[in-house]
Amino acid sequence: MRYVIIAYPLKYIYLMNLTPFIYQILIISLTIPLLSSCQYLPDAISGASKSMTANGNSLFHQIKEHTLQETILSISGEIENPGEINTSDFYKREVVIKETLFNPDSGMVFLGAYRYKGYSLFDLLHPRTIAKKNADLFRPQVDIYIVIENDKGEEVSFSWSEIYHTNLPHQILIATEMAQIEPHRKEVSYPMAEKWKVVAANDLYGFRNLENPTRITVKSFDKKKYSIDRDLSPLNSESVNVVLNNQKILEILPDTANNFHQTYYSCFYGMGMGYHHAKLFSGPTLNHKLAGVINPTSKEWNKNGLVCFAGADGYRAIYSFSELFNRTDQVSPILAVSEDTSDWGFYRIFSPSEFYADRSVKALAEIYLFTD
Repeated sequence: MRYVIIAYPLKYIYLMNLTPFIYQILIISLTIPLLSSCQYLPDAISGASKSMTANGNSLFHQIKEHTLQETILSISGEIENPGEINTSDFYKREVVIKETLFNPDSGMVFLGAYRYKGYSLFDLLHPRTIAKKNADLFRPQVDIYIVIENDKGEEVSFSWSEIYHTNLPHQILIATEMAQIEPHRKEVSYPMAEKWKVVAANDLYGFRNLENPTRITVKSFDKKKYSIDRDLSPLNSESVNVVLNNQKILEILPDTANNFHQTYYSCFYGMGMGYHHAKLFSGPTLNHKLAGVINPTSKEWNKNGLVCFAGADGYRAIYSFSELFNRTDQVSPILAVSEDTSDWGFYRIFSPSEFYADRSVKALAEIYLFTD
């Protein structure tokens, strides 16, 4: 009796009692249709999938996308394998954005509603091995950021963590196609880009959207030296200095009056040890504490601004200005107050949008604002 048991993929095909000729015919018959449609196959690892048809239920896919002019994109900086990015190695993803800017007089300025398709920074940076220049002193990758530059020398900045440590990855794309998202009862004509474009779907205002990107540079924080003391006891900081352009502009003192406090329940999960029990975090919002000393709608700071949170023991973490103050969910991180100040503080930074807890710097001593 001749029989065959076949399980996908091909490397798990088991053949029994078949002639070599029949074996070859079987392999060819299975392989040809897969190869002919490989550009449409879903990627089971990344979640990327084939294009959506326009006659389905998705309101985001009623308009065919417009292809943008290709850009030659390279990567450099603190990585072991710099060079030009071969985008043919990657699948494409999609984000949807209601694109706006901010006007101090009129408020939000609506530009258009779009679906963007392109390459996720998460995917593009994944094969590039980090080579931190400060790894001997500070190994965690929470002090890394990237700067993306276009052919005109314009730049936008992102923290490494908003790409890799967030609850919602793949929201920052190098867009290669775009399409309008049109309402049913009104004709619209939104501006369209011409060349590949950096888009950040988590940003409320599109300050970091950048057309024709050409270079990505990976960097670690080196604007200021913080002494590392892993055995500091007690690990405590009774105030937080806010520093801008190397000048102290504010001192945040302990707030026990619960003014503008926000409470978040948390599943606190670290990169090293995994789950840490932490029922909740409560404290004043960062927006409130920095009101009057920073402008959360500043175009330049949202494009290029970065913020280093440093603890009394020298532990530090980098956030982009935009991910702190320019969020589509409009959720402000907090300076969480410890119930027992001998435990970790007085304050620690806590952002509820994080998957990993490693940027939640405790015994917070300084908030350092800078541009690269």
